[in-house]
Amino acid sequence: MTTSLPPLPKKDPLAALPRVDRHKPKDPAVRASKATRWRAVVLILVHVLIGIHIVQWLLHGTTVTPVEPSEAGYLLDAGKLNAGFILFVVLILGTLVFGRWFCGWACHVVALQDLSAWILGKLGLKPRPVRSRLLVLVPFVVAFHMFFEGQIKRWWRGIPNQPVQSEFLTTELWERFPGPLMGTLTLLVVGFLIVWWLGAKGFCTYGCPYGAFFAVADRFAPGRIRVNDACNACGHCTTVCSSNVRVHEEVAIHKMVVDPACMKCMDCVSVCPKDALSFGFTLPKPFAKSQQKIAARADCTWPEEIAMAGIALLATVALRGAWFGERVPLLMAVGLGVITAVISLVGWRLWRRRDVVFQHWSLKREGTLELGGRMALLAIVGWLLLVADTGLVRWMESSVDQRAATVAPWQNREQRGVDLRQLDAGLQRIASWSLLVDPEVHRKRGLALRDLAVLEGGPNALEPQRIAAAEQQLQLAAAKMPESIGVLL
Repeated sequence: MTTSLPPLPKKDPLAALPRVDRHKPKDPAVRASKATRWRAVVLILVHVLIGIHIVQWLLHGTTVTPVEPSEAGYLLDAGKLNAGFILFVVLILGTLVFGRWFCGWACHVVALQDLSAWILGKLGLKPRPVRSRLLVLVPFVVAFHMFFEGQIKRWWRGIPNQPVQSEFLTTELWERFPGPLMGTLTLLVVGFLIVWWLGAKGFCTYGCPYGAFFAVADRFAPGRIRVNDACNACGHCTTVCSSNVRVHEEVAIHKMVVDPACMKCMDCVSVCPKDALSFGFTLPKPFAKSQQKIAARADCTWPEEIAMAGIALLATVALRGAWFGERVPLLMAVGLGVITAVISLVGWRLWRRRDVVFQHWSLKREGTLELGGRMALLAIVGWLLLVADTGLVRWMESSVDQRAATVAPWQNREQRGVDLRQLDAGLQRIASWSLLVDPEVHRKRGLALRDLAVLEGGPNALEPQRIAAAEQQLQLAAAKMPESIGVLL
């Protein structure tokens, strides 16, 4: 529920996150956008096509490879030319001409965010966009990791690329997608949570690696939202823009929208009472500065920006692939990383500032934590401890894996015993720190203890205490992942 908040002290412009400086139209009666309804119909049809694709695979066992931009990376990684790569190239070429139409009218993640914003609106919540000058670089970092990092490593190590082969059909449509649990949680994170706390199109702004390509291409696109002389700067266009573009200011300065966040949803065109806006072709201004990016609208100081960027990176690395069973997928980890950065800022301000408002909630007033502030602070500390624990465990797992790689049958007896004991000690530390112990830890401990039992018991006997401990660990692993019981030994 929204709360009625008293005015914030003028001396502290950062008391509210985001800053309360959104443009409000002179005339509050903004007419409904007809484009929204048409866009909803198109997005529903896109999901119908996705459903048909899945059903066709379930019925026949073979279907077209995922028509999804993430699949484009497999051309570089494995030399597989697939439908996803063809789609991605076509979309980038189309964006170079028409701008980001795909994002606004056909992206399933945008549809999810729009649905989340609609649900929040029905609940009386209209989150404002959090504006960060460094976190906007996250999509570019993720895009580099997904599409170029592996290629650069192969080049550096002198590993030749795989020969290109077409692969347009598959029997494993869901092979590279998350399972039902992580799939559902991913939709919750990159949809509902990130929109609730970072504003509409929050994942597009701070997480989507494909959007990084589209944002660059859009800057050179002649297809633009343009303005004519009928415009009276009423601001209706900015009010309805779900991409957080300050439309009325951009058209006043540049005679067009230059912000690459514009997804050509056409809501601004539809609601303009003077019919002053339209989509058309003109000479682009690729290096023009968007009004959304001016320093006066930044929600954070530069030290806060740098800290948030570091936290987002560390949290993403800590969470990606974490927890056993269905591992956390990349995009969910990125979304959680950005959310972790923003709520860390909220926690910092709750500690340091006299007044704190986050979105629609007053958390601290005149130096006193309100009930919502105390609850938020507890939740933030708890989440940060969980992320820190997960990151520590992942770091210890990496160290143990390196140790395990050095253990080999051809080592001399003494050195092998030392390495196995250190490996077992490392696995014990992981188990003691883990909130949820991965069955792989039990399995690796069981095998290490078994090898120690053979090593210390001599050629004709097994060391009984070690073998009992090994059996216990393997039984724990089998209980948590019974499908692997046949390969435990």
